[in-house]
Amino acid sequence: MDKKTLDQNHQTAGQTTIEPDNLPVKSISWFVVALVVIVVGVFIAMKQLYWFTSQHLVQTTELDVPNKLLQSIKAADEEELNNYAQIDKDKGIYRLPIDEAIKLYVKKNSN
Repeated sequence: MDKKTLDQNHQTAGQTTIEPDNLPVKSISWFVVALVVIVVGVFIAMKQLYWFTSQHLVQTTELDVPNKLLQSIKAADEEELNNYAQIDKDKGIYRLPIDEAIKLYVKKNSN
């Protein structure tokens, strides 16, 4: 530094100055509003993420678990619907596959 600058700094060293009150209020206000909007947006996003995750967890752990009783009932129904069987030999009652029964019913009632 040169001598002139040092002299100026030395002369003003003991003096106190008041800073002007020129705060950028408009800029600070916009920053606060933007910050509030961002915080609210993040809160809503986190709430939606929590809801989606909890619903997915319920779906995969509770609702998608195979029911063994239901599976056995469906298998028995498929067996009855798709196979021939003798129900009552004395009365002449037989079980036909559903596709065959429908064809016979249509053929019988179409005349």
